[in-house]
Amino acid sequence: MKSKKIYSYSIFKQLVSFTIVISVVPIILISGFLFQKIERLIVGDLVNSHEQITAQYMKNIEEKMLQYQNSLEFIANNTIILDTLTNSSGKSSPYMKGRDISTEVTKSLLLDRPSEIRNCMIYSKIGENPVYGSRATMMEEAKKETWYRNKKALNEGWFTYISAGKGQTILSILREIEKIDLLNYTKKDIGIIKLDIYMERLFSPGKNWDNEKSNFDVIVYGADGQDLYDSDPDKREVLTEFLQRQSDGEDYHNGKIHTISDYVVAGTALEEYGMNILFLFTNSELMEKKGEIQLLVIPLLLLVILAILFFSYLFTYRFSARVGALVQKIKVAETGDLTITKPIAGSDEIAYLDKQFSHMLKKLDKLIRKNYIQQLENKETQLRNLQLQINPHFLYNTLETISSIAAVNQAFVVCDMCEKLGEIFRYSLGKNYGEFVTISQELHHTQNYIFIQKIRYNERFEVFYNVEADVDRYMILRFILQPIVENAIVHGLGNLTSKGTLEISIRREKDALLIVIEDDGVGMDAERVRDLNAFINEPKEVRDNKKSIGIRNVNQRIQLSCGNEYGIFIESMPYQGSRFYIRLPLIQRGGDM
Repeated sequence: MKSKKIYSYSIFKQLVSFTIVISVVPIILISGFLFQKIERLIVGDLVNSHEQITAQYMKNIEEKMLQYQNSLEFIANNTIILDTLTNSSGKSSPYMKGRDISTEVTKSLLLDRPSEIRNCMIYSKIGENPVYGSRATMMEEAKKETWYRNKKALNEGWFTYISAGKGQTILSILREIEKIDLLNYTKKDIGIIKLDIYMERLFSPGKNWDNEKSNFDVIVYGADGQDLYDSDPDKREVLTEFLQRQSDGEDYHNGKIHTISDYVVAGTALEEYGMNILFLFTNSELMEKKGEIQLLVIPLLLLVILAILFFSYLFTYRFSARVGALVQKIKVAETGDLTITKPIAGSDEIAYLDKQFSHMLKKLDKLIRKNYIQQLENKETQLRNLQLQINPHFLYNTLETISSIAAVNQAFVVCDMCEKLGEIFRYSLGKNYGEFVTISQELHHTQNYIFIQKIRYNERFEVFYNVEADVDRYMILRFILQPIVENAIVHGLGNLTSKGTLEISIRREKDALLIVIEDDGVGMDAERVRDLNAFINEPKEVRDNKKSIGIRNVNQRIQLSCGNEYGIFIESMPYQGSRFYIRLPLIQRGGDM
């Protein structure tokens, strides 16, 4: 069913549709697939880049923290500091001891990014040996600070504490200071060392190798979700959504890349220090890459599609034009014009079909001419043979003899019938007539036939004539009225039980001559009328409807002599009679139309 619908369109439309389906659509699909593939590759590269940046950043942070721990370890094991705290240095002044400790601490911290370090303080637990300085004091001073009241147990020898100092968040690393007595194998807790680091400087993304702002931001938050540090305060709402997703059961602390709002994020935990880090990457780079791909792929795709459509249209137009030329030849041939026109160029199947069709037309024209001439010769031969077999004078003399006998016996009807039949013979033999006759001649012949038929049917019908006065100046084909009248009488009026009527009308109608033969006989149903009209216009020879052969032959004679726009048309209704329309060209005497 679908194939029939497709084939109902022209070849041009079929080829264009086929081209679009097999070329444009796959190209679009493949381009879309490739675009997605390239996009995935770019996204994958960006994700790998983000993951590498995240890993490198965490590595740097861990290395810094390790360095700070090592620095504290080094300070805690400094013999000068240990001796000073335990009063083994020989100095008695607390301030001199504090100065010496501060000097040693400063020396140790010079190599550890001083810009990130806020302060380093040693708190002594030996009350009998007080020390005071810029980097050393007693434990009583520590009791005044917040970290002391909330300090964790130093199970591993050190701990971290985060506090706010003058608008800045401080990360404090604390470690116990112990002195080991190798002689007695004892260990004494003599104090605590605390290193304060600026979180802003420690966790700042910094700048890239182009000395430009880094392409990512960092948010540091505690285990309770408290915001400890953010490189861009405007992006704190991302942390809120991130924590919400965490609370919903999603695992974001895996170092993998995820998407939140307009940002690509990665969460990493610093469990050792009780902190978490959230990395934020904007989608601008990804969108830029996508835009670059679109600017490259879409114009190229459109160019390819336009090129395909252009060349497809050009090929399809030329191909369909050649097919159309062949179809036009066939349509012209259907009208009866077998003239051989200009051949279709090329050597493909279409050119071959055109060549064979032209050859067929030539043979068909030759055959038609041969058969037509042969039929004419056969008819002329048959007519001559008939004329030779039956001497017209013999027929006329015989009819006159019959008429004379009838007159003697006062059978005047027989006399009239013989007279009319003799005129019919003279008209049929056509000695004094051509193919075309005047309307009065054809009408007189028909009247003779009607006269005989009225006698045969015992005057069961009446005939009326409605002929325009000036139509006799026109010529019509000989023997076209009598077969129609015969059909009306035999099949229409002959089966009536009551008296019927027959009307013959001849008039000029615009540029044609119209003859109407109408009876009020038994008529025909619509199906019979439709079949009869189809039968008389059937171009092939048909032998299954002998009752209408006469009408069919008349119609064919009219169309062969005058053209297909002329001929016979029938109207009828059951029990209301039939009407025969004969449409003829206006042929005046002398041959002018």
